[in-house]
Amino acid sequence: MSLRRPPPAAGASPHVADGVPPELLVRALEATSEISLITDAAQNILHASRSFSAITGYTEAEVLGANCRILQGAGTAPEAAGAIRDALARGEQFRGEILNYRKDGSPFWNALTITPLRDEHGQVTHFVSVQRDINARVALHEQLRFQAAHDQLTGLPNRAALDGHLAKVLDSDGGSRPAVVVGLIDLDRFKEVNNALGHEAGDIILKSWAARMQARLQPSEFLARMGGDEFVLVVAGAAGADAAALGVVLQRLGRSMDEPFDVSGELISLTMSAGLACSPRDGIEMRTLLRTADAALKVAKARGSRTRGWWELAGPAAGASAAAAGPPVALEPPGGAPAEADPAGGSVALCKERLFGGGLEMFMQPAVDFDSGGVHLFESLARLRLEDGSLVPPAAFLQHLSTAETARLFRAGLDQTLACLAAWDGQGLSARVSVNIAPSTLTDQGCLPFVEESLRRHSIAPQRLVLELLETETADWDLLRAPLDRLVTLGVGLAMDDLGAGYSSLKRLSMLPFTAVKIDRDMLTGLRTSPLETLSLIATLVQIGRDFDLTVVAEGLEDLGMTEAVAVLGARYGQGYHLARPMPASEVPGWTADFESRVCARQVRTALGALAFHWKFLRLGSPHPHAVEDCPFTGYLDSRGGRQDDVHRWHTQQHRADSSSGASRMIVDWLVREIRSGA
Repeated sequence: MSLRRPPPAAGASPHVADGVPPELLVRALEATSEISLITDAAQNILHASRSFSAITGYTEAEVLGANCRILQGAGTAPEAAGAIRDALARGEQFRGEILNYRKDGSPFWNALTITPLRDEHGQVTHFVSVQRDINARVALHEQLRFQAAHDQLTGLPNRAALDGHLAKVLDSDGGSRPAVVVGLIDLDRFKEVNNALGHEAGDIILKSWAARMQARLQPSEFLARMGGDEFVLVVAGAAGADAAALGVVLQRLGRSMDEPFDVSGELISLTMSAGLACSPRDGIEMRTLLRTADAALKVAKARGSRTRGWWELAGPAAGASAAAAGPPVALEPPGGAPAEADPAGGSVALCKERLFGGGLEMFMQPAVDFDSGGVHLFESLARLRLEDGSLVPPAAFLQHLSTAETARLFRAGLDQTLACLAAWDGQGLSARVSVNIAPSTLTDQGCLPFVEESLRRHSIAPQRLVLELLETETADWDLLRAPLDRLVTLGVGLAMDDLGAGYSSLKRLSMLPFTAVKIDRDMLTGLRTSPLETLSLIATLVQIGRDFDLTVVAEGLEDLGMTEAVAVLGARYGQGYHLARPMPASEVPGWTADFESRVCARQVRTALGALAFHWKFLRLGSPHPHAVEDCPFTGYLDSRGGRQDDVHRWHTQQHRADSSSGASRMIVDWLVREIRSGA
């Protein structure tokens, strides 16, 4: 677009910047990867770059004439907004960082520079705004801050966090000393198990036990890992002052040992012991309380949990414990592993003969567009149909194929897939498909001519085909560049499969002409065991896709919780059994006619979806942007039924500009317990 400019002075060039036309400057702004805006003197938007639309979700038409404040929200610091107003009112340049909000309400941090433009009289006529997305940097800062206070293995608070928590709960605040119980917990005979089965098995037990304990903790209870199998429990509130109430708490936590631990098929039963000290009776300093609790722990371990219970209370009430004990350690022998079978139980040679002799059948699995609720495309997946009608999945036969046979399978699968597309066209269904291709096949001299000839033979436009480059083998990426460029020139889309696993790298994303990335299903497997770490990984991969202007598809969505989480974090497309299982191509037209998406990125119905929603604001230090009654998190709490008074109170605080980080973390801890307990 062109901006109104004062007429040039006599003899002045009609161009600016030493002969550069204004139209060229506008095109340069369009081409920049940073968000750029041009406003009039009243800060009403006159121009928005394409990068602005890509990052914020607003089209240029939607923001023209609007004030720049359209990007501000509940988490935008009043001080930052005020500094911008003051600088612009003085006609000065502003440089700083500010939290803004996209059209969908999600926050993003950017480094902002606003420069005034003046006419020949020195009057400000326009402002040029350049914003650089620094979400990754801010998120990393928040992640590092979390890691600094949490144990890497279990996700529990660490020693530093324990120090801060005890300092807070033991503080008398000028009044009477609060009653607080500090306990040292030790897993009995854990070292024997660790030595017998290895450190990896020990880690599995520690993570599983920590998850069980977290699921049983109440807001007034705090559990931290000191190291090894030693943990510290802090109980404040009524239970800290009443022995009977404390007994109820400890019996509840003791049930974490009721079930054995499953370690690669072996069931391991354990017990635990605890020594407890009471403040202010046993001391008011952390070191004193821990030393007293350690002495009580030795008493509890010496007598064994089978005698009276799993804990020992120091001081005058020493010897008092509840009758809550678990069974001793028992290492059950693993069951016999079945012998590895070849494809379908038959010989590899016979299966190959069947595969290339009419047994190949391409099944279709849809990738769903979370925004529109429609189907983005269908991934074509190879299956081996045996003579008896049974199906063999690709994992059973792909590993047995040579490089030449893998290329042969691709050609047969592509030909069958394009024939399906043509058949769907005849039934009124126009769709796009993706087909997997190995790097070794792509470098085969006959591959590209075959793709072109197949598209012509079936009368399929190249834009309807996406080739997914498998990342399951090493490849000469220099050799791949030329065929990938030729495919792009032809109009075929390219996707990097399994981003986050295998051999994929950011360097290849930047150097090769991919149009889409698929987040590897293995990246999602930790959502229920390590939800915060996994959400961070997913958000990072989604941000990478956004930064590289790539379509992002999340694979392996097995249930509603996983699907909600990736949708809330900004992945536009999803694929997995929760949405649809792979189906014969003949069933696709009927399925498509009846399909109705069950996902809405603005609605959360599961604990995973609620955690993803809350976490995307927490990681950037932003409050929730909606009115509390309109917030998706409120809808989730209401759908849970029952009374969640504490959580409702914490959530209400998240809608204030001065929202409490402590309350925010309490919401996280509560949701993590809900997820790990299967709620």
